Formats: sequence, C-alpha cells, structure tokens
Amino acid sequence: MKEMRFLSGIRRAVGLPSFNHRILNKGKHIGRNILDATGDYEGYVYERMAQYWDMSRYTLPHISVYSNGNFKTSIYKASEPSPCLDEIFYKQENLIPYGKEYWFAIFTSMDSKKPMQLISCFGRRNSRKSVIDNVEIGNDNPGDGVLKMGAFAWCFDGKKKLVAPAVEALTTFTGQSIKSEGDGLSIDISGTVPLYKVKIDSDAIKCDLNLQKPSFGYDEEVLNELKMGLNYQVYNLYYNFDGTLNGKEYKGRCYLQKVILSTPLIPWHWGRLIFPDGSFFVFFKPYFGSPDLNYPLRNKGIFYSAQHDRLFWVYNIEVQHDSRKVNWKFTSQGEDYSLNVAVKAYANHSFNFRYGGAFNYNEHMVNVKKFDFRMGDVKINMKKLGTGAGIVEDATGLLI
Repeated sequence: MKEMRFLSGIRRAVGLPSFNHRILNKGKHIGRNILDATGDYEGYVYERMAQYWDMSRYTLPHISVYSNGNFKTSIYKASEPSPCLDEIFYKQENLIPYGKEYWFAIFTSMDSKKPMQLISCFGRRNSRKSVIDNVEIGNDNPGDGVLKMGAFAWCFDGKKKLVAPAVEALTTFTGQSIKSEGDGLSIDISGTVPLYKVKIDSDAIKCDLNLQKPSFGYDEEVLNELKMGLNYQVYNLYYNFDGTLNGKEYKGRCYLQKVILSTPLIPWHWGRLIFPDGSFFVFFKPYFGSPDLNYPLRNKGIFYSAQHDRLFWVYNIEVQHDSRKVNWKFTSQGEDYSLNVAVKAYANHSFNFRYGGAFNYNEHMVNVKKFDFRMGDVKINMKKLGTGAGIVEDATGLLI
C-alpha cells in the first residue's frame, strides 16, 4: 500500500497541464509537491530493509542530496587555472534512491552543410530497474566496482544517420579511465588534462578520437546548483578533437560531460552551437509544465565571442519550432542586448525512458541558418562567425 501511495503522490505531482494558465504562479508549488512525494523515500528504504535485517548491525553509505559541494558553478578560460574533473568523470556516485548519473561524449565538425556529428552516452538510475527503448537495465550489480548501466550512440557520418541501439552495459572504473561495454557496444573514455581519448566500437559506429585542451577560449564549465531542494550537476570539458569515424577523417570540437541528478527528469530545452572561429552559444532551460506554458527552473545561456574574447549572458530565452521540429528559433531580448538565432535540423534521434514514469529524450543535429547578437557597439552575425553547427535537445515527460 505504501508503494501505491508513493506512486500516487508522484502522479498527482506531475499532472502539470491541468494547471493551465495558473501554472506560472504554481510552478514552485509543483516542485514542492514532487519533493513531498519523494522526500520520505530514503526513510522508506530503511524501513523496508529493517523488516529483513537487524539494522543495528549495519551502516549504510552516506548519501548526500547535494554532493560534490567543493565544485562550484563557474566557467573557466583555457589560459587560467581550473579544477581537474577526473575525480568526477572517473568515479561512481553514492546516489540517493532514484538519483541519476550519466556520461556524454559529443563531437561536432563544421566541414559541410550537414556536418559529421556523434553523440554517445551511458549512465544509470539508482532504482530496482530502468527501461530504455524496451531494454531493461537491472540493478543487480556484479560488485567489485562494476555497475550495470544503459548505453547508446548515434551519429551522422556525412551521408546518413547510424545508430548503435541502447544496450545493458557493464561499466568499470580506474583512476584515469571509464569503460561501458555490453551486447555489441563499447564506449571507452580515458586520459587526463590536457589529453583525453574516446573509443567507440559497435557494428554501426567505430571511432578513435583524440581530445586536446584548446589554447584559447573557455575549456571547462561546472554547474552545481540547488533549486527548490533539487540538486543538479553538470560538468563539461570543451576540447578540440581529431581522429577517425568509421574510417573517415574526423575533427572539430567536442565536449565530455557528466550529469548528476537528485531530481526527477523533467522537461528541458538545451542547445550548443559552435563556429569555426571558436565562438559558441549554449543555453539550458529545464522547466515544469508544457513547452507552451511552463515555469522554468533555469533559463539562461552564454554567447562567447572569440573576436572579442568575451562572454555575454542572455536570459529568458524563448524557444520556438515548427510542427516537425526541423526549424528552430531561439530569441532573447534584454535591456541592453538582443539575440536572434535560427537553426535547421538535418538528423534526429529519440530515446524513451520508462519505469517510474515516461520520458522522451529527443536529440537534433542542426546547422545554423541565422545568428544575430547585438549589445551596444557589439554586432555579431554569421558573416563574422562563419558556418555553425551543433545539437539541440528537446526532452519531454517526467521520470522519478
């Protein structure tokens, strides 16, 4: 019965569309409802264990909702000191129940109208099981530091989309490497600052890529925030790369990313666009509600102009797209700036997460059709930036 009450609380908490026009005022209360529905779960775990074991004889590992507190939200220039992220990338977290950790390695070239791009990911949720694209990921880990995770990869090789479907993978850790491997897919990340290496091996996708710290611009970003009692952490390394993808020469810019969540997966819009001169634009907008009517937990982005070697922050980004989610627009208007961006998707892929909710993770590979940024005397467009490309994410649903 307690399991049913727990799930019913989640269902009540995620009935977001029913709030209609009041959702902008109710957003914080929605988040609090989710916390109320999940907040007692750790105690519930202890209670259930006590039915079978004498808990006075055992000590459970410390689990923190706000872990890695020594890493603060910041972005770092390549020419300046920055914290080494190896202790984040090459370790497993002590996750709270339904906590999550995911690793991403994403690569973008700028060599054509439909440039080669590659997205790879592996990760886990601390629950009895998870389901990704109908593939069940168990939680009966073998031990000795080996964890079961879900893993997948897909790419556009310059001519067509290729997919290495989701699999259950065994993930192993060492001091300077992590490898996730299972059922015909292997993703291997190794190295340390300033050189890393990523290898992917599957029937559809094979790559061997060398990652090198850039000599200018920004090379590292940390996002470690606590909002409404919910902690989300994002760690990024922004590097140059070269190597091969399915036997083809492949070079450009990439990022290694680790995401740690003590939150449900809620809807978001995210994007990262890069340009040949080293400029980039990135934004993140997680929200409660629907795409048309929502309460953002965060809604801001960064434009880095390599010409000016300067970061420009933008806020309250409006996201629009057509019915096919091919043509996208991102706009932001501040007191002293304006931003107008248009991109077009040429490849996309979706992954579905289930068990404890339903969540659709949609990824779009895009090229930039318009980029216009103005602030005072600073006026930047694609004539100055060159041809841009990148990734746009459109995630919907909710997963505890």
